[in-house]
Amino acid sequence: IDTGTGLDDIAVMAEQTPYVVGLDHRDDGLGPSASTARGVFRGVEASVRHRLGGRNLSGLRVAIQGVGHVGFQLACHLSQAGADLFVSDVNADALTKAQEQLGATIVSSERLLDLDVDVLAPCAMGAVITPQFVKHVKASVIAGAANNQLLSVDMAEALRKRGVLYAPDFVINAGGIIDAWCYRESDQPAEQLERLLDGIDHTLAEIYRRSDQQQQSTAAIAENLAKERMQQHHSVSDAA
Repeated sequence: IDTGTGLDDIAVMAEQTPYVVGLDHRDDGLGPSASTARGVFRGVEASVRHRLGGRNLSGLRVAIQGVGHVGFQLACHLSQAGADLFVSDVNADALTKAQEQLGATIVSSERLLDLDVDVLAPCAMGAVITPQFVKHVKASVIAGAANNQLLSVDMAEALRKRGVLYAPDFVINAGGIIDAWCYRESDQPAEQLERLLDGIDHTLAEIYRRSDQQQQSTAAIAENLAKERMQQHHSVSDAA
């Protein structure tokens, strides 16, 4: 499920091909989006702990760009943790829902990126982290669900030099694909899902530690770590 699609669309695809996951166990209408949001929330906790020195999110100012499938569920987790929310979206109904149910403050999409907040969570379209954005960003942490948040890979290094902690998108938003894999391949999907979602926190902590030690962007470290893990997997498979 991605921008502009929902479970109904995926169900239609499943009528034509067996290569569809994320539908069999759903009775809440959320699909794997719920796990994506939970994983992003844990990633926000890991990022806040590293950059701001604490796991408690109570009173932190969090700006969420996009409160659709994942963004709204992330907002729910953050609200329950006591964060103050600022939201933007092109869908007026989604904004009203976030305002009425979560007490979120509605902000225009243009203004949201410039807010003086602790955490910015891009959860809509990609390519929002541009040179112009990096010059003016006030958030200490960027941790959201959107794909391809960087306009170009060098934006990650520019953020690092500004002292802004960036959670690599393909790490923090992995909960959905983890969910789909667990319910297709695992004998104990619910238990394994919880463990693997917790792993997002641990993986980000490792990325941040290496980034500090090696003075490289978190995006570069994340890519290197992914290559390391794939190589380890291939080595184990070859040995077997």
